[in-house]
Formats: sequence, C-alpha cells, structure tokens
Amino acid sequence: MVVIPVPFDHTASYKTGARDGPQAILTASKNLELYDEETGTEVYKQGFYTLEPLEPVLPVEAMVREIRKTVESVLQNGRFPIVLGGDHSVSIGAIEAACNHFGRINIVQFDAHTDMRESYSGTPYSHACVMRRVWGLGNVIQIGQRATSLEEMAFLQAENRPPIWARDVAADRKQAIYTLLNRMESLPTYITIDLDCLDPSIMPATGTPEPGGLGWFDLLECLKAILSRTQVIGFDVVELSPLPGYHAADFLAARLIYKLASYILS
Repeated sequence: MVVIPVPFDHTASYKTGARDGPQAILTASKNLELYDEETGTEVYKQGFYTLEPLEPVLPVEAMVREIRKTVESVLQNGRFPIVLGGDHSVSIGAIEAACNHFGRINIVQFDAHTDMRESYSGTPYSHACVMRRVWGLGNVIQIGQRATSLEEMAFLQAENRPPIWARDVAADRKQAIYTLLNRMESLPTYITIDLDCLDPSIMPATGTPEPGGLGWFDLLECLKAILSRTQVIGFDVVELSPLPGYHAADFLAARLIYKLASYILS
C-alpha cells in the first residue's frame, strides 16, 4: 500500500487547517498498536510505503492534475493508493485516476455534506463540488450526509439518487447498510471518507463539523459490508483539521486508516 500525503486546503470554506492533517495522521500512526484485535492481523508487515507530501500548487485544477498523475503512477505499478488530505478537493484527482485505470467503478462517499455544488467560491474544484465533478465517472453512493443546499437537492432529486442520510443510519443501521449494498454495482470500488461524516463528539477536528453524525462502529460496519460485496481498489481520508492540544482526532484518523487496511488485506 502506498500512502500519498496531500497537505492542501486552499478550497476550505470555513476553518482552514486540513493542510496539517496528513502530518498529524502520520505522527499519530507511529504510536498505534499494530495488532488489530478484530482481524487478528498485523498488516503493517505486508508493507506500507509513504511518499513525500505532494507540494501544493495553484490553481486548484493544477493540484487536481498532480494528484491524478501521482495516483495513476501508483496504480500502474500495481500498488494500492491511500490518499491523506487535505481538504476534500484532493479526492477529485484520486477518483479520476482510479476511473482512468479501472473504468467505471463504484464511488462510495462518507461525508456530512453532499458536495454536489456545480461551483463554490469561484471554482468548480472546491471541496463543496467533489462529487459533482466525479458524478459521471462511476456509480456514486453517498452515506452519512446531514447537510446540503437547495441546488444540490434539486440535482439529486432529478437524478433520483438521494443520499443514505445519517438519520437513516441512526434509525436502522442494518437497513441503511442493506440500501448501501443494493445500490452497489458489480464493479471495483473507491472509498472517499470525509472525517466530518463522524459525529463531532468523536471527530471535532474538521473544518465544517455537523451534529448528528455517524458513530465509530456505524462507519466500520459499513466498510466491512462494502468489502463483503466488492473489491476496494483505493481510498482517501480527508478533512482532518488538527486541534492544538487535542490529539484524539489524529489517532482516530490513523486508526481508521489502519483498520480499513486491515479489513482489505486480511
């Protein structure tokens, strides 16, 4: 597995700081217990290689190109990409690279927001536009959302593809996972995890936190269900904006990445 740190948060619309997320995750990862009690594995022994952080560049579309080129190189070498953001705009290039390599894929988005705006703050490559940019590239499935705009809802209603709202997971997690799996096609899958999909009680360190999010085990059960149905060919974890003096969120992000890697490799 190849870890690709992308310390870029130029499109952050509220609280900046996600540029510090990749390093905070890497620092926390050095202090994790490397045995996963659930899978009974120590997947680090299978090999993780961390690239040097990608140098931020502007305009945003140039950053998208750099990420796409890097992820394409990883995939062409037969490796598994793990992208660390940065704000959610870093996912655009990574998803494009996965689609260029594999063709049509499932794209599963865990997020508090739908990220379906056509443009935001003067750019169509904003973190608020991520899923709109990749909508036509694959089968997009959204879960955990609880914040959107009228513009975005109009688009999703026209497409007849409402998210699996966070409230749906809270009301009946089993049914929500059933819906998630029913929407998946027999295709490889890329997973993008905006950490604000989680409730702020366990993940306050994001730029735009929203109340009523997923719990830790909600997210893990969803990830295990996806892996029971499909081959995951890459993932990203984005929008960690570290809080001074509060390192629990950094550890959560690092543990989540290691946990998902354990599911994939075990």
